[in-house]
Amino acid sequence: MKVIYTYAALALCSFSFAQQLFIVNSDNKFGVVNENGVEIIPAKYTSVDEFDMIHPNWSKVGLDNLYGFVDKTGKIIVEPKYQEINAYNTFHEGWALVKKDGKYGFIDNSGKEIVPPVYDKVGAFGDYVKDWMLVEVNGLKGFVDKDGNVIVPIKYTQVDKFDNIRKNWSLVKDSKDKLGFIDKTGKEVIPVVYDNIEAFVKKQTVIANVE
Repeated sequence: MKVIYTYAALALCSFSFAQQLFIVNSDNKFGVVNENGVEIIPAKYTSVDEFDMIHPNWSKVGLDNLYGFVDKTGKIIVEPKYQEINAYNTFHEGWALVKKDGKYGFIDNSGKEIVPPVYDKVGAFGDYVKDWMLVEVNGLKGFVDKDGNVIVPIKYTQVDKFDNIRKNWSLVKDSKDKLGFIDKTGKEVIPVVYDNIEAFVKKQTVIANVE
């Protein structure tokens, strides 16, 4: 405690929560103490951010290039296990994009994984359907809804925009290059078994009067 409190006099920054708190540094490890020298967060992290920067009452902490969250009581809310933790509310209210083992997913406001980090790419809600997000893993695509559920299986190599050919339908292709359609409920309304699909187009009939 004495070593840590010595460093408290050289606090990197401070912020208010009932009483003043200090980020401290001992042997290149960071923690937090209060103004009485009581250790709130042990000085064991490679980085400690100010509270409230990403989430109210939480500090993002780093340990060996992995990140998590600790609250103002020192409780670990999210274990330092993510390569990246991005800002909340960018993709969806109450969600933060995280990266683990090179894959992307989301945590919610409680720190729970609402979408597991298993995807190579994630889109934005509303790009295709209002409450759906396009996700991709190993070259296969599908959709996740705003509850974090897979609403369309991750099995298509191609997913076209809805309404391009028929209202509320999207042309999809599977790994065997077969084509079909899904609708906005996620159902395959035309099975994905065809080599080619061409839509009938209504043509105007022109009647000419010959005198």
